[in-house]
Amino acid sequence: MKFTFENQGTNTYLVYAVKPEDTIDTMSLGMLTNNKILGLAPTQFMQMDTEKYIKYNVSARVSVRQFFSGFVNQKRLVGVFQGIVNAMLSAEDYMLDVRSIVLDVDYIFADVSTCETVLVCLPLTSMEQTSVNLGDFFKNIVFSTQFDQTENCDYVAKIINYLNGTPRFSLMDFKKILEEIDGQRTRPAAIPPAPQPAVQPDRQPQTAAAPRPMPAQNPVQVQNPVPVQNPVPPKSVQAPPGTLPKAFPGGVAVPPAPAQKMPASPVRQSLAAQNTPQTTGPEISFLYLMQHYNKENAAAYKAQKEAKKRAAAAAKGKQPPAKKKGSPAAPPAGNFNFAVPGQGNVQPPVQPRPQPQPQPQPVAQPAAGPAPLPQSGPYGGNMPPAQQPYGGNASQPLAYAPRLAPQGQSADFGETTVLGGGTIGETTVLTAAQNPAKMVAPHLIREKNQERISVNKPVFRVGKEKSYVDYFIGDNTAISRSHANLITRDGAYFIVDTNSTNHTFVNGVMIQSNVETPITHGDKIRMANEDFEFRLY
Repeated sequence: MKFTFENQGTNTYLVYAVKPEDTIDTMSLGMLTNNKILGLAPTQFMQMDTEKYIKYNVSARVSVRQFFSGFVNQKRLVGVFQGIVNAMLSAEDYMLDVRSIVLDVDYIFADVSTCETVLVCLPLTSMEQTSVNLGDFFKNIVFSTQFDQTENCDYVAKIINYLNGTPRFSLMDFKKILEEIDGQRTRPAAIPPAPQPAVQPDRQPQTAAAPRPMPAQNPVQVQNPVPVQNPVPPKSVQAPPGTLPKAFPGGVAVPPAPAQKMPASPVRQSLAAQNTPQTTGPEISFLYLMQHYNKENAAAYKAQKEAKKRAAAAAKGKQPPAKKKGSPAAPPAGNFNFAVPGQGNVQPPVQPRPQPQPQPQPVAQPAAGPAPLPQSGPYGGNMPPAQQPYGGNASQPLAYAPRLAPQGQSADFGETTVLGGGTIGETTVLTAAQNPAKMVAPHLIREKNQERISVNKPVFRVGKEKSYVDYFIGDNTAISRSHANLITRDGAYFIVDTNSTNHTFVNGVMIQSNVETPITHGDKIRMANEDFEFRLY
């Protein structure tokens, strides 16, 4: 049997021309043309003079052979199998002969978005009524399909086990298996129920006992309550020395808490003075001095420090020498004091550190030859020739010393020819326009935004179904879900319109659906109202 495709407006039809020797089953044809049967393509019957045609509307659908090209996932396989099973069961419900259904992957059509499948029923009594083994048909599809390995493929093994382990194929049993697989794919994750409190079966649920009334008591009446004179604040606040404490609400001022006395150890006194700020009393810590610095606090802190030193010296039985006026200041850190017998510590005079003077930058001189090696030793003086590094005399240059360019000038590494023209020695470099062997890289140029679309697959799909096509067009509703395929075969290139609604044009001529049309470099392609240019380089 031979089918052709025909475009009428926005619809695409699969057409069968009835031959003179064919006999039409009028009852089956009436069922098909007057009913919308699940799983079967809508059917029309037309007669022009002596020519008769049976047409099937397959608009916006692709053949299963095209649909299963590439890697197939669970949704596609299960959707197509369910469509075939539903078509077979619906044919039995409408008293159609299932042997009249065309089981050919080129004439079974699927929706690329929903995976819904429709089959073609050819109501002819004269066609060969051969019984088709559905189990073998499904098995051949499974064994000739490449599955997506990024998902769990246990469903494939489950289908194969049923097809191989069942002596007689049953549509109802196979449908249950497909529904079970599809339910596992679409079933949401089960949410565990909330735990219920355990109820004893032999006991009645007890109600909450009413509270026992308490005997009334005579309230104690307080007359003329005495107000609290000194409320305790939640956190003691110590005011700095010389300031009055703030009054708390109620008008009563709270005196500062007395400072706790530290042990008499001078070490602990010094640690407490450095780590614990004293905010009350005459003593001033270094931290408090930094926070409240003024002349009075600085003088008090200095006097307090001197008093501590004298107290520590008196505890050891020594009297610190009084500081004389005009005595030299202590040497800075890093100087060493040398004790001279009978003269005490002698302070060496502090020598000012010499400041580095800026060295003038040497003027670059042209290098007449390799730079000579230094002739001075590491500790001054001239180095004898026998001790020069790498051997030899320092007055003679090394034989392998590199030739350096003068400072500020570029080094000469020989002549370099820019690619795209000119010579490198005796070889001429050709530009891309002069080279006859151009690199072939087929691609489309979308004229709307000058986007370059690389055609990098043997079958490159274009459409607006993102999960199916290779190039997704989401900003144009006139494009079909699967609009066209670009095919690369043996160095030749073709374009196929996949039953699109608004059709495909090559150089201004509409091409027939599902027919390979050759294209070459520079051809203009229009998909609906989108213009492209096909290029090879």
